[in-house]
Amino acid sequence: MAPPQAVPVIDISQLDDPHSLADAIKDTLASTGFLFVTGHGLEHQAERMFDISERFFRDETDDEKLRCAYSENKGYTRFSQEVLDPTRPAPDLKEGFNTAHIQLGENGNPPVPSQPLPNLLQQHAAELAAFQHACFSICQRLLQAFAVALDLPVDFFTSQHHAGPDSRSILRFLHYPAIPAGATVDPNRAGAHTDYGSLTCLFQREDGGEGLQILPSTEPLEGGRWRDVGMVRGAMLVNVGDAIELWSGANFKSTLHRVVLPTPLPPTGVPERFSIAWFNQPSPQASLRTCVPVSTISPEDRERMARKGVEPGKDVTADAHLEARLKSTYKLAK
Repeated sequence: MAPPQAVPVIDISQLDDPHSLADAIKDTLASTGFLFVTGHGLEHQAERMFDISERFFRDETDDEKLRCAYSENKGYTRFSQEVLDPTRPAPDLKEGFNTAHIQLGENGNPPVPSQPLPNLLQQHAAELAAFQHACFSICQRLLQAFAVALDLPVDFFTSQHHAGPDSRSILRFLHYPAIPAGATVDPNRAGAHTDYGSLTCLFQREDGGEGLQILPSTEPLEGGRWRDVGMVRGAMLVNVGDAIELWSGANFKSTLHRVVLPTPLPPTGVPERFSIAWFNQPSPQASLRTCVPVSTISPEDRERMARKGVEPGKDVTADAHLEARLKSTYKLAK
């Protein structure tokens, strides 16, 4: 497990207003950009999502998965198809499914997905839509605190996010296969990367083992000390994405993270791992122009941002920013 100070734990059930929440989280937003959130109220829904995810990855037919293959940041990615870290030749040891907005059915009508869904996910479209809405609501609450921490109007960020058919937010199911004892594999389960949107909510299960690590902004890219994040029972792990780093002028950090296998492998091998991520995106036409004077951004932070292809102070839409980040850092192995 990670040392207690690696990623702090915040019980948001005890923080009723944006000001108290901002006071509790602003230090970690400025350093690692990661925090564990308890008291979020999504525990039961998250367990249902894990049940649905496991059934999909284990029981859905290959034909159905491939019918809904990845396109435009939606759909199924097969094992070893992704290369999140283009500096490493080994593909990521995982498979996933990206689900975009699902419109809840009204007046007895069924839910309306904004993409084709495999049969086993279509059966649970209403639950998927409800979980998407719940994650979005939690993010809106956090974004209010983000604004307060920067002395901005409380709705500065929330007014630039919405849920609807044109939303670019994604609910992602991930499955990392078990690694048998004695296997010769690259330790890379998910390559080093930062997330692209405003923030990410990650749900994990303890029985899948650990392996998530962060590289704080104070560490050098080459030879820096990666830190184990660990797990907190019932907690949702929240991290800042590139859009908020750009928007905030790096007052809030979007931190490199990865998922790795233990080295050397345990003699019993490594169990399979499931996780669920909600990638919260601003509205497509939201302007990400830096909301603090660019002159206040340190040279070190400007260099970090430049490596991601972001330019503080530039008037860029959230959609344009996302497309650029996907194109430059998200690779698909053939």
